[in-house]
Amino acid sequence: MDQNWSVVHVAEPVWRHQHEPARQAPLQVFEALAALKRYRRGQAIYKEDSPVDYWYRIVSGMARRFSARADGKRQIVDLLLPGDVFGFGGSGKHHFAAEAVLDDTVVSRFPRSRLEALADSDPRVAHELRDATAEAMSRLHALILNLGRTTAEEKVGHFLLRMAERLSGGPADRMVLPMSREDIADYLALSVETVSRSLTQLKRRGVIRLMGTRQVKIVDRHALDEADEDRLVITHTYGSGMLADVDYR
Repeated sequence: MDQNWSVVHVAEPVWRHQHEPARQAPLQVFEALAALKRYRRGQAIYKEDSPVDYWYRIVSGMARRFSARADGKRQIVDLLLPGDVFGFGGSGKHHFAAEAVLDDTVVSRFPRSRLEALADSDPRVAHELRDATAEAMSRLHALILNLGRTTAEEKVGHFLLRMAERLSGGPADRMVLPMSREDIADYLALSVETVSRSLTQLKRRGVIRLMGTRQVKIVDRHALDEADEDRLVITHTYGSGMLADVDYR
Protein backbone atom coordinates (compact mmCIF):
# COMPACT_ATOMS: atom_id res chain seq x y z
CA MET A 1 0.00 0.00 0.00
CA ASP A 2 1.28 3.45 -0.91
CA GLN A 3 2.13 5.20 2.35
CA ASN A 4 1.42 8.60 0.86
CA TRP A 5 -1.99 7.47 -0.36
CA SER A 6 -3.23 6.02 2.90
CA VAL A 7 -6.88 5.82 3.91
CA VAL A 8 -8.77 9.10 3.95
CA HIS A 9 -10.64 9.35 7.22
CA VAL A 10 -14.19 10.64 7.35
CA ALA A 11 -13.03 13.76 9.20
CA GLU A 12 -11.07 14.79 6.11
CA PRO A 13 -13.28 16.79 3.72
CA VAL A 14 -12.68 14.58 0.68
CA TRP A 15 -15.69 16.07 -1.09
CA ARG A 16 -15.06 19.71 -0.21
CA HIS A 17 -15.20 20.78 -3.87
CA GLN A 18 -18.48 18.99 -4.49
CA HIS A 19 -21.45 21.20 -5.38
CA GLU A 20 -25.00 20.45 -4.31
CA PRO A 21 -26.62 18.44 -7.12
CA ALA A 22 -29.55 19.98 -8.95
CA ARG A 23 -31.76 17.04 -8.06
CA GLN A 24 -31.75 14.02 -5.81
CA ALA A 25 -29.64 11.04 -6.78
CA PRO A 26 -31.51 8.06 -8.27
CA LEU A 27 -33.38 5.99 -5.65
CA GLN A 28 -32.73 8.58 -2.93
CA VAL A 29 -36.46 9.30 -2.67
CA PHE A 30 -36.99 5.66 -1.68
CA GLU A 31 -34.42 5.69 1.10
CA ALA A 32 -37.06 4.52 3.59
CA LEU A 33 -37.01 1.14 1.86
CA ALA A 34 -33.26 0.75 2.26
CA ALA A 35 -31.02 -0.50 5.03
CA LEU A 36 -27.80 1.41 5.71
CA LYS A 37 -24.52 -0.38 6.23
CA ARG A 38 -21.07 0.99 7.02
CA TYR A 39 -17.99 -0.65 5.48
CA ARG A 40 -14.29 -0.48 6.26
CA ARG A 41 -11.63 -0.12 3.57
CA GLY A 42 -11.36 -3.29 1.48
CA GLN A 43 -14.50 -4.89 2.93
CA ALA A 44 -16.69 -6.71 0.42
CA ILE A 45 -20.12 -5.27 -0.35
CA TYR A 46 -20.91 -8.30 -2.49
CA LYS A 47 -18.86 -10.99 -4.21
CA GLU A 48 -18.51 -11.94 -7.84
CA ASP A 49 -21.13 -14.51 -8.97
CA SER A 50 -23.28 -13.88 -5.87
CA PRO A 51 -27.06 -13.53 -6.38
CA VAL A 52 -28.52 -10.07 -7.03
CA ASP A 53 -30.78 -9.77 -4.00
CA TYR A 54 -30.20 -6.03 -3.49
CA TRP A 55 -29.33 -2.87 -5.39
CA TYR A 56 -27.01 -0.37 -3.76
CA ARG A 57 -26.34 3.37 -3.56
CA ILE A 58 -23.24 5.07 -2.13
CA VAL A 59 -24.24 7.47 0.65
CA SER A 60 -20.73 8.54 1.65
CA GLY A 61 -17.19 7.39 1.00
CA MET A 62 -16.25 5.42 -2.10
CA ALA A 63 -16.41 1.90 -3.55
CA ARG A 64 -15.11 0.01 -6.57
CA ARG A 65 -16.45 -2.77 -8.78
CA PHE A 66 -13.83 -5.14 -10.12
CA SER A 67 -12.94 -8.59 -11.37
CA ALA A 68 -9.86 -10.66 -10.57
CA ARG A 69 -8.21 -11.74 -13.81
CA ALA A 70 -6.70 -15.17 -14.43
CA ASP A 71 -3.19 -13.74 -13.92
CA GLY A 72 -4.17 -12.54 -10.46
CA LYS A 73 -4.36 -8.88 -11.44
CA ARG A 74 -7.43 -6.77 -10.78
CA GLN A 75 -9.52 -4.92 -13.38
CA ILE A 76 -11.66 -2.16 -11.90
CA VAL A 77 -14.74 -1.44 -14.03
CA ASP A 78 -16.40 1.24 -11.88
CA LEU A 79 -15.30 3.77 -9.26
CA LEU A 80 -18.38 4.65 -7.23
CA LEU A 81 -18.93 8.03 -5.58
CA PRO A 82 -21.76 9.33 -3.34
CA GLY A 83 -25.07 9.12 -5.18
CA ASP A 84 -23.97 6.36 -7.57
CA VAL A 85 -26.30 3.35 -7.80
CA PHE A 86 -24.85 -0.06 -8.63
CA GLY A 87 -25.24 -3.81 -8.27
CA PHE A 88 -27.76 -4.50 -11.06
CA GLY A 89 -25.87 -7.55 -12.29
CA GLY A 90 -27.21 -9.72 -15.09
CA SER A 91 -29.10 -13.01 -15.28
CA GLY A 92 -29.69 -12.78 -11.55
CA LYS A 93 -26.06 -12.67 -10.45
CA HIS A 94 -23.23 -10.19 -10.00
CA HIS A 95 -20.56 -10.46 -12.69
CA PHE A 96 -18.15 -8.27 -10.68
CA ALA A 97 -17.29 -7.94 -7.01
CA ALA A 98 -17.75 -4.69 -5.09
CA GLU A 99 -15.84 -3.42 -2.08
CA ALA A 100 -15.30 -0.20 -0.13
CA VAL A 101 -12.32 1.99 -1.03
CA LEU A 102 -12.40 4.15 2.12
CA ASP A 103 -13.05 3.44 5.77
CA ASP A 104 -16.55 4.39 6.94
CA THR A 105 -18.06 4.07 3.49
CA VAL A 106 -21.85 4.07 3.96
CA VAL A 107 -24.06 2.22 1.48
CA SER A 108 -27.85 2.02 1.13
CA ARG A 109 -29.09 -1.47 0.31
CA PHE A 110 -32.44 -1.69 -1.51
CA PRO A 111 -34.29 -5.03 -1.75
CA ARG A 112 -34.44 -5.83 -5.45
CA SER A 113 -37.72 -7.77 -5.35
CA ARG A 114 -39.49 -4.96 -3.50
CA LEU A 115 -38.36 -2.28 -5.95
CA GLU A 116 -39.23 -4.41 -8.97
CA ALA A 117 -42.71 -4.99 -7.59
CA LEU A 118 -43.17 -1.27 -6.97
CA ALA A 119 -41.91 -0.42 -10.45
CA ASP A 120 -44.68 -2.56 -11.95
CA SER A 121 -47.33 -0.38 -10.33
CA ASP A 122 -45.69 3.00 -9.71
CA PRO A 123 -44.27 5.00 -12.67
CA ARG A 124 -42.12 7.05 -10.27
CA VAL A 125 -40.20 3.96 -9.20
CA ALA A 126 -39.81 2.79 -12.79
CA HIS A 127 -38.48 6.24 -13.72
CA GLU A 128 -35.99 6.20 -10.86
CA LEU A 129 -34.73 2.77 -11.87
CA ARG A 130 -34.33 3.88 -15.48
CA ASP A 131 -32.30 6.89 -14.34
CA ALA A 132 -30.12 4.71 -12.11
CA THR A 133 -29.37 2.16 -14.83
CA ALA A 134 -28.74 4.92 -17.39
CA GLU A 135 -26.17 6.57 -15.13
CA ALA A 136 -24.45 3.23 -14.48
CA MET A 137 -24.25 2.60 -18.23
CA SER A 138 -22.91 6.13 -18.80
CA ARG A 139 -20.03 5.48 -16.41
CA LEU A 140 -19.22 2.22 -18.19
CA HIS A 141 -19.35 3.85 -21.62
CA ALA A 142 -16.99 6.59 -20.45
CA LEU A 143 -14.50 3.96 -19.29
CA ILE A 144 -14.72 2.04 -22.58
CA LEU A 145 -14.08 5.19 -24.61
CA ASN A 146 -11.16 6.15 -22.39
CA LEU A 147 -9.56 2.71 -22.69
CA GLY A 148 -9.64 3.21 -26.46
CA ARG A 149 -7.43 6.30 -26.31
CA THR A 150 -4.02 6.09 -27.96
CA THR A 151 -1.57 6.86 -25.15
CA ALA A 152 -1.36 6.34 -21.42
CA GLU A 153 -1.10 10.11 -20.95
CA GLU A 154 -4.40 10.59 -22.74
CA LYS A 155 -6.05 7.92 -20.59
CA VAL A 156 -4.74 9.34 -17.31
CA GLY A 157 -5.47 12.92 -18.35
CA HIS A 158 -9.04 12.24 -19.38
CA PHE A 159 -9.59 10.23 -16.19
CA LEU A 160 -8.53 13.24 -14.11
CA LEU A 161 -10.78 15.63 -16.02
CA ARG A 162 -13.81 13.39 -15.70
CA MET A 163 -13.11 12.66 -12.02
CA ALA A 164 -12.92 16.39 -11.28
CA GLU A 165 -16.37 16.78 -12.82
CA ARG A 166 -17.81 13.84 -10.91
CA LEU A 167 -16.41 14.96 -7.56
CA SER A 168 -17.75 18.49 -8.06
CA GLY A 169 -21.05 17.72 -9.74
CA GLY A 170 -19.97 19.64 -12.85
CA PRO A 171 -16.93 21.22 -14.54
CA ALA A 172 -14.26 21.95 -11.93
CA ASP A 173 -10.64 23.06 -11.83
CA ARG A 174 -9.76 21.66 -8.40
CA MET A 175 -10.25 18.31 -6.73
CA VAL A 176 -9.01 15.99 -4.04
CA LEU A 177 -8.59 12.44 -5.33
CA PRO A 178 -9.75 9.82 -2.81
CA MET A 179 -8.38 6.79 -4.65
CA SER A 180 -4.84 5.40 -4.86
CA ARG A 181 -2.50 5.15 -7.83
CA GLU A 182 -3.14 1.41 -7.75
CA ASP A 183 -6.85 2.04 -8.21
CA ILE A 184 -6.22 4.43 -11.11
CA ALA A 185 -3.89 1.89 -12.75
CA ASP A 186 -6.35 -0.99 -12.33
CA TYR A 187 -9.19 1.17 -13.67
CA LEU A 188 -7.25 2.24 -16.79
CA ALA A 189 -5.61 -1.17 -17.37
CA LEU A 190 -2.14 0.34 -16.89
CA SER A 191 0.75 -0.39 -14.54
CA VAL A 192 1.30 1.82 -11.52
CA GLU A 193 4.65 2.84 -13.01
CA THR A 194 2.97 3.91 -16.25
CA VAL A 195 0.40 5.97 -14.35
CA SER A 196 3.17 7.70 -12.38
CA ARG A 197 5.19 8.35 -15.53
CA SER A 198 2.14 9.75 -17.32
CA LEU A 199 1.33 12.05 -14.40
CA THR A 200 4.88 13.40 -14.44
CA GLN A 201 4.65 14.17 -18.15
CA LEU A 202 1.27 15.85 -17.76
CA LYS A 203 2.68 18.05 -15.03
CA ARG A 204 5.61 19.12 -17.22
CA ARG A 205 3.19 20.46 -19.83
CA GLY A 206 2.40 23.30 -17.45
CA VAL A 207 -1.38 23.25 -17.62
CA ILE A 208 -1.86 22.20 -13.99
CA ARG A 209 -0.69 23.15 -10.54
CA LEU A 210 -0.25 20.94 -7.49
CA MET A 211 -2.04 22.25 -4.40
CA GLY A 212 -0.54 19.74 -1.99
CA THR A 213 -0.82 15.98 -1.53
CA ARG A 214 -3.79 14.62 -3.49
CA GLN A 215 -4.97 18.08 -4.53
CA VAL A 216 -5.05 18.94 -8.23
CA LYS A 217 -5.63 22.27 -9.97
CA ILE A 218 -6.22 22.54 -13.72
CA VAL A 219 -4.70 25.87 -14.72
CA ASP A 220 -5.96 26.29 -18.28
CA ARG A 221 -9.24 24.45 -18.78
CA HIS A 222 -9.96 26.31 -22.05
CA ALA A 223 -6.78 24.94 -23.62
CA LEU A 224 -7.61 21.44 -22.43
CA ASP A 225 -11.16 21.58 -23.75
CA GLU A 226 -10.00 22.86 -27.14
CA ALA A 227 -7.43 20.07 -27.44
CA ASP A 228 -10.08 17.51 -26.58
CA GLU A 229 -12.54 18.89 -29.15
CA ASP A 230 -9.91 18.97 -31.90
CA ARG A 231 -9.10 15.29 -31.44
CA LEU A 232 -12.76 14.33 -31.32
CA VAL A 233 -13.33 16.00 -34.69
CA ILE A 234 -10.51 14.00 -36.25
CA THR A 235 -11.05 10.58 -34.69
CA HIS A 236 -14.52 10.64 -33.10
CA THR A 237 -12.98 8.63 -30.29
CA TYR A 238 -9.91 10.12 -28.65
CA GLY A 239 -9.61 13.11 -26.37
CA SER A 240 -7.05 15.40 -24.85
CA GLY A 241 -4.42 14.07 -22.49
CA MET A 242 -3.08 17.42 -21.29
CA LEU A 243 -4.96 17.69 -18.07
CA ALA A 244 -3.74 17.40 -14.53
CA ASP A 245 -1.26 15.79 -12.17
CA VAL A 246 -1.23 14.55 -8.62
CA ASP A 247 1.42 15.03 -5.97
CA TYR A 248 2.38 11.51 -4.92
CA ARG A 249 5.02 12.46 -2.40
